[in-house]
Amino acid sequence: MGEPILAIDYGTCSARAALAIEGRIELVREPASGSANWPASVFADGGNLIVGTLAERRKRIWPAAYRGEIKRDLARDVAVGLDGRGYPPRALVTAVISTLKAEAELQLNGGGSSGGGSNGAGGAGAGGGGGERLTRAVVTVPASYDPSGPLRRIMIAAAEAAGFVDVDLLAEPLAAAWSPLDGTQPEPGTLMLVYDLGGGTFEGALIEVGADGRHEMLSHSALHDCGGRDLDQILFDEILGLYGPGLEPLLNPPGSGEMYQTTASRTRHELLDFARAVKHQLSDIASVEDVFSPAGLLVSMRRDRFTQLASPTLARTMACCQHLLEAGGYGPEKLGGVLSVGGSAHIPVVTDILTGRLGVGTAWPTTQIYTPVDPELAVVLGAAAWASSVSTRRTTAARPNPVLVPARWDIPGARATMVRWLVEPGERYDAGAVLARVRLTDGSLFDLAMDAPGSLLHTHAEPGTPVRDADWLATTLPSGPAPLLGATGAGGGADLRGFERSTRPSHQVEVTARATLKGHERDVTSAAFSPDGHWLATTSKDGTRLWDVATGRTALTLSGRKSILIHDCAFSPDGRLLATTGSDKTARVWDVATGRQAVTLTGHRGPVYGCAFSPDGSLVATTGTDRTVRLWGAVSGKNIATLDGHRGTVYGCAFSPDGRLLVSAGAESTLLWDVSVGEIIMSLPGHTNFTGGCAFSPDGALLATAGNEGTRLTDTSNGSTVATLPGSAQSCAFSPDGKLLATASTDDTALLWDVATGAAVATLAGHSSTVISCAFAPFGLLLATTSTDMTARLWDIIYRP
Repeated sequence: MGEPILAIDYGTCSARAALAIEGRIELVREPASGSANWPASVFADGGNLIVGTLAERRKRIWPAAYRGEIKRDLARDVAVGLDGRGYPPRALVTAVISTLKAEAELQLNGGGSSGGGSNGAGGAGAGGGGGERLTRAVVTVPASYDPSGPLRRIMIAAAEAAGFVDVDLLAEPLAAAWSPLDGTQPEPGTLMLVYDLGGGTFEGALIEVGADGRHEMLSHSALHDCGGRDLDQILFDEILGLYGPGLEPLLNPPGSGEMYQTTASRTRHELLDFARAVKHQLSDIASVEDVFSPAGLLVSMRRDRFTQLASPTLARTMACCQHLLEAGGYGPEKLGGVLSVGGSAHIPVVTDILTGRLGVGTAWPTTQIYTPVDPELAVVLGAAAWASSVSTRRTTAARPNPVLVPARWDIPGARATMVRWLVEPGERYDAGAVLARVRLTDGSLFDLAMDAPGSLLHTHAEPGTPVRDADWLATTLPSGPAPLLGATGAGGGADLRGFERSTRPSHQVEVTARATLKGHERDVTSAAFSPDGHWLATTSKDGTRLWDVATGRTALTLSGRKSILIHDCAFSPDGRLLATTGSDKTARVWDVATGRQAVTLTGHRGPVYGCAFSPDGSLVATTGTDRTVRLWGAVSGKNIATLDGHRGTVYGCAFSPDGRLLVSAGAESTLLWDVSVGEIIMSLPGHTNFTGGCAFSPDGALLATAGNEGTRLTDTSNGSTVATLPGSAQSCAFSPDGKLLATASTDDTALLWDVATGAAVATLAGHSSTVISCAFAPFGLLLATTSTDMTARLWDIIYRP
């Protein structure tokens, strides 16, 4: 079971909570009312703090023990007097959060609602009994809270005092942007205004909608005296102005003793609640008649009068939004839509203003209104959806090569604070394990994970200390890869003892055409099998296709700009990622499962030709016309190193089986690099005009490079040429057992060669034009070829006795 997370929207007037459990979202309802909107109120009952609706009920009994709108007290941070005792505001916030947590834990453990219980919050982490406890929370905060100011720290401390170990902070406008919507959905790239009219404040924010919830808040502004409570006060004042004589004895009793003052305070609370109830009724009907029972007054109010009274206040919210657009340099035509959320968003006058049916003195453009499923719950539901994506908010250690052991991570915003280490020094960890948790500058938590198994030797950042993405935060000892088949030597790595030509008779093979794969509309430039042999990827100017090898049918098309010629492709060792290179000076890494682009590798100054993943999957190497070889973090997409040494275009590259070496094949030379230091350890003569492709044998002993005057086999231990196979070749590939070498030829055929004898053992004829590339499947002898005839072909190969 995944880690359950409680999302909390702590507002001025109301608090809401929702559980995020393995992709499900469940609202936490208050036992006393059955509502998901809990009054953010407390009542001091001796040493116990009563929370929510029960506090609202008891305020009529003893108003001096009641406090609402605690959020407004946080900025002042002075003791709040309740029934003669002083409470720090953060303690009152903790009481509310503790009660939400206790009820959520009951729900989590199948206990359901606690019925007519007291909703008491006598201490930190109160509630629950046995069963699973909630340790992680996402608490929403106004965007106006200064990232370096005290209010964010107060909210974190209040939630930790309630019993949470890990506390994310999420800006309320971003949470709203994650909320489920009815009807039209904003497209990625849309500029969206979040119009959040809550109970106590108004906040506007400009959000650039991103794919998969990667939204960016561009700017924000707030009004702290422009919320639903202020509209309640307007109605309170209107009722007082109309019916003052009947209310005077209750609001201003003749005596001055404590009893009289309590009566007056009770009446004010009740009249404000009555005004709020009238406001809510006016959302449904045009005219309200109701009785204010304490004074026996029949009160009448029309919606058009309320609209007239509320318009000046709401005009300020619209002016605030107008200022956001102007300050950001956005014209009305740039705004894609408005998302209206908050407890007061459903009031008809608000809808009238946003849709342009009611002028309020601002040049507000006619625009799309995005409708949340529930405006009052939009922030908490969005926060819970964001919490459900917690597994995406992690980064893996960016190691520049498989040998180095210091670990560093790419941290969003480049700065964070270490929260805690989840693995102790000396402990082993599995691939994907989270080593540490940090807090970003916006208050949210971020996990630091490892993409390969190993052991944690030392940590270099204590909890509470600031860290940067340039810091080496840990020293790790990676677990060694499994020995290669046929590997020898004490190190268990690739066999680099040298290659000896054989005088035995050449292998006899039989080739059968299995399938012709049709679908591309341009030259098919490259092919690569997934590590499990299930998929074949092919590239062309019309995109990249994934074929089901068993059926020969297209399973997925990776879309891109149609004008881009895609040159090469390569699967990651675990088969989850596919790298492609293109004529637009970039390489791209795709998520195979979803077909979506994961990262874009930008930095080459010309078309990018070759690509290869390192054997451990941590690196991607690319080559291009800018005469460089570049190494990238496969997950982060960050350029780790640029290898300079070629004097012309570099067409292809490949890692040695042990990951220590990288070959890059260019027009004028073939270079062998030491990956750990990025230095050239061997320079081999180039082919005439160009080198079309390169490949290491499975044992690492041989290097094959293909060119227009033939295919050269080189002994990697000493750089000597073992053999030159005749005929112009576009690319080459070793069979999984290392016995055969395939070459793609300009004479419309592919050839199979016996590696040990250097003899051609089969000609694969069937393409009607130049064969550009060839690739062996990882299991068995299955070969794929691609051609300028716009097809790919699959060939079965067997050895004959």
